[in-house]
Amino acid sequence: MDQMREFLHKLCKEQGLDLSLDQDPIREQSFYLSRKQRRRLLDEHGVQGWTVVQFLGDSVLIPAGAMHQVQNLHSCVQVINDFVSPEHVAKCFSLTQELRSSKDQVNYEDKLQVKNILYHCVKEVVSALKRDDIGEGNP
Repeated sequence: MDQMREFLHKLCKEQGLDLSLDQDPIREQSFYLSRKQRRRLLDEHGVQGWTVVQFLGDSVLIPAGAMHQVQNLHSCVQVINDFVSPEHVAKCFSLTQELRSSKDQVNYEDKLQVKNILYHCVKEVVSALKRDDIGEGNP
């Protein structure tokens, strides 16, 4: 991610755009890289992108944390579903805190509702432990 961020800052500077070093061009989603820019990214930083063409009825799964850009070739409706497994709540929570520290620049919110996920995970564990305790004859 740091290589991508460095590349985007370099592009801004070359294009005469005003982007301070504390701004995050990735999270602000203000860039679309052309084919030529993606080639340059590969040549200069070794970061390779892939093109995925999606047809009617297809679903595309983008792994958590994977940078991506979308070019719609036709009118479409985009349906997005974020999923956080309980095993990755800690990483998501730290990412949420990181985003909150820079929220004065852009309105970041906890879209994944990590605290809510954590609460329900703990609630489920406590419930399972109580069921197990009752099954062993303990009050």
